[in-house]
Amino acid sequence: MKLIIFCGTPFSGKTVLSKKLSERFGFVRIDLDEVKSEMLGDVADEVVTQAQWDNVYGEMHGRIEDYLREGKNVIQDAGNFTEYERDLVVKIGEKFGADIAIICVNILPEVAKARWLENKNSVARVDVGEEYIRDSQSRFEPPHGSNVLVVDGNLTVQEQLKQIHDKFLK
Repeated sequence: MKLIIFCGTPFSGKTVLSKKLSERFGFVRIDLDEVKSEMLGDVADEVVTQAQWDNVYGEMHGRIEDYLREGKNVIQDAGNFTEYERDLVVKIGEKFGADIAIICVNILPEVAKARWLENKNSVARVDVGEEYIRDSQSRFEPPHGSNVLVVDGNLTVQEQLKQIHDKFLK
């Protein structure tokens, strides 16, 4: 049983990659933004209170536990900007004896900004403010360890999937 934890700054390509990974290898995918939307509607992250975030994270962590308890392979799709955030999910995986992998999608800030501007026009996801993007980039703590794969967000999804397969899914 595997638990794959995604991390990276906004607009790095985490969600696109996690969806393709889930489709290709049959993992259950739990997306923080989707859980938030189910619970609170399509509200901007900046207006969510701390109590609401605590409930959203609690729900997401509960779903991860439930699927791991059932022996399913799970992908957690969230920013996981800090080591603390990632460690909370790692501990859940360890509790159930899962093989844990952390995938960091890395992208240049100017590329992320271009994607953000493109999103403002297409509204493919809930809009976030430029300050949120900058704050996320400044708070991001890169992961480290043998269970970490840093994926270049500029590669094609197929190239990224091959890297993930070769490191964690052989």
